[in-house]
Amino acid sequence: MLEKKMKVRKGITAKIIRLTKRKQELLSSEYENFQLALDGKDVNLYSGTKQQAQRLRTKLGRGYKPEKEYSMIIRNDLIKVEQKSTKIADYWARIPVYGQYGGVWVAIKPHCNILPEYSIRETKLKKHKGNFFLHITIQKEVEIPEPRFNDRLAVISCDLGERNPVTSVVYLDSKISSSEFYGSDMRSTRAHYNNLRKQIGVKKVKHALRVIKRVGNKESRTVKDKNHKISREIVNKATSLREKGYEPVIVIGKLKGVRKPRRKYKTRCKRNNRKVNSMASYQVTRFITYKANWEGIPIVLQEEAWTSQLCWKCGKIGKRHKRHFECSNCGLKEFHADLNGAINICNRFLGSLRNRAELTQPLTPTAGSVSGNRELLKFQSSMGESPKFI
Repeated sequence: MLEKKMKVRKGITAKIIRLTKRKQELLSSEYENFQLALDGKDVNLYSGTKQQAQRLRTKLGRGYKPEKEYSMIIRNDLIKVEQKSTKIADYWARIPVYGQYGGVWVAIKPHCNILPEYSIRETKLKKHKGNFFLHITIQKEVEIPEPRFNDRLAVISCDLGERNPVTSVVYLDSKISSSEFYGSDMRSTRAHYNNLRKQIGVKKVKHALRVIKRVGNKESRTVKDKNHKISREIVNKATSLREKGYEPVIVIGKLKGVRKPRRKYKTRCKRNNRKVNSMASYQVTRFITYKANWEGIPIVLQEEAWTSQLCWKCGKIGKRHKRHFECSNCGLKEFHADLNGAINICNRFLGSLRNRAELTQPLTPTAGSVSGNRELLKFQSSMGESPKFI
């Protein structure tokens, strides 16, 4: 099997714990002086950190906001993280501080293990509600196998949408074995925060703009958390298939032209525009990609033009009404529209593997060869169940 070696990175958040009074003062002074250095003031700051402040100020340019608090950047050759099992903590980090030879060693509590084979890249020191956090970027080299068509191939096909952010099907043992809908509550979450912003304007809340911004930040954090959980579930499914002896590959539909530009003399629906423009398709794709690459699982971005309008069973153009899909050619009725798109993405990827063609080839519907049987799958979303292929 052909394998591609590549270096992948991911971030780890580590809370600094059990600080002594002296270390608290040193870190606070260094952090505050970094903010002053960004403002162009000459302060006592570690030389390497001062260089990072100058580079960040140049990079920000006119986008620099004096009232904003920026994370202190620490170069990878200045930060050191070691695993020392003590009564206080299992991990310790050395942070460079002005006037302290060798820096300051602090106890940290990362959200996941930092193995010795990981290399430490750039690190950021952030202060939140009186506590210090280290955002550590780690890197490792992985071997990602090239997908090939064989009996052990396992394809997790993902269709990105507005109502269901991710709809996935699993191609296993020469047939579609299961399907899953992820993030179906994302739409109600978006609507909840949108109604909150409307009420703030109607009730003329004091400092309305500030409150609206705070609500928007909370919404983005909530959506980001949901996308992290969705991507983690998909990658965990792929790793479990690999443990069973399969060769998993995650195929994601490549969205293009969803946010259409406004046409002259043509009215648009504000509600639909808000829903389409608030789709976090890029974010969830990025999360799945970096998590899968870290585990050594290949990712394929498959062109998905017309996959939502083609019938997975016969390959003809059908009719879509909201969540339902119908095909007058083969008699397919009451099929889930997002599920139909996910199967077509899987079909197109399998067709390109069989023909050894480019992954972005035009329409190649191969529904008959994807599924082992031809039985019609009933629409079960109204019962709260995920449709299953048998």
